[in-house]
Amino acid sequence: MIFCSKNEDGVPKWKQILDGTVTVTRRLKPIMVSKVCAVQPNRGKKAVCHIRIKSCVKHSDWFKNIRLFNSRKKYLNGLQKEAEREGFGDWSFLLDYFENKKIEIFDTYRIEFEVMK
Repeated sequence: MIFCSKNEDGVPKWKQILDGTVTVTRRLKPIMVSKVCAVQPNRGKKAVCHIRIKSCVKHSDWFKNIRLFNSRKKYLNGLQKEAEREGFGDWSFLLDYFENKKIEIFDTYRIEFEVMK
């Protein structure tokens, strides 16, 4: 998987994966759970590590569950934690990223992963 994007502070996503701060990504296509993927900083670049896919759900399903089963405070905290799992400082930065890419976030899949040692 290619991780060439950067967060609002300009930190590359692949570096955040290596340091363990990023454990979630959103993609337009689903990925099979348990699949092992190489993390590449750009197309054609050598892998910096490998990740194993832990879960893959449609963003809309994830969003519906976090909204339905939590109080307003827990819901807002959940969005904040999710933004951090994606490497952003705030949920609004994550939404801005997708808006700038002209991608509807509800068309994506939430993919959680772990770095393989």
